[in-house]
Amino acid sequence: MIVSKKNNFIFLKTAKTAGSSIEFYLSQFCGSKDTITSLRPNEEKLKKKFNILKKQNYEYKKNKFTLKNFKKFNFSKRIILNDHSSLKILEDKIKMNLNHYYTFAFVRNPYHWIVSYFWWYLYDEKILPMKNFNKLKKREISLLFKLFLQFKCLYFFTWMKDIISSNKYKVHIYKYENLEKDIVKLKHKLSLNNEKIRFGEIKLKELKFNSKIKYKLKFSQEDIKLIQKEAKFFFSEYNYSKQVPRIYLSKKYNN
Repeated sequence: MIVSKKNNFIFLKTAKTAGSSIEFYLSQFCGSKDTITSLRPNEEKLKKKFNILKKQNYEYKKNKFTLKNFKKFNFSKRIILNDHSSLKILEDKIKMNLNHYYTFAFVRNPYHWIVSYFWWYLYDEKILPMKNFNKLKKREISLLFKLFLQFKCLYFFTWMKDIISSNKYKVHIYKYENLEKDIVKLKHKLSLNNEKIRFGEIKLKELKFNSKIKYKLKFSQEDIKLIQKEAKFFFSEYNYSKQVPRIYLSKKYNN
């Protein structure tokens, strides 16, 4: 997340939409009073190379003590924003007036989105060592994905919706599929000058495994129905087709 008082914008960082690269890129235009949440240690270290501001001003004092806080035993006097903090935290807990900010976020085709999160989840939660990824067989991947959807599909899309939802303010939505073109549009829209590094030059750590493994993941009909159900908001609100990309269909459904 970035709250830029200098440039009057708020970037809401959704997961698995190149959010870290976007935050890295936008940080170079920020000022000393802007809020920049933390990236991973290696990414923060890379910022130093380009003389880009690192994490800063992400702790806020609570606006006031409320009965609601008391009931939840929430006695902390401060709020710490993280990279995926939602707009509602700024609205409701910090009580910021956001009328003059241009607030935006990126979303993604729900099928590709949940698959990207699936691979990242296996890695980040250390469910599988990276060296074992390439050894997985189709049947094993299908079983892992089915279990993952049962426990994480609803959670993930609810989480993504929560990040970009607002009761008061408009959030401008851009699509991951148009990422580089939209970054250029945003740069001009926000009048961001003195670029130190172009977006396409930012190379952050990505999951690196044999590209052939992605072709092993095939959706069952149950998988498709569950994704369509839990991602209903994103399909309808942002005009994503419910047609399943061929990469996720077995041969019997591809014909």
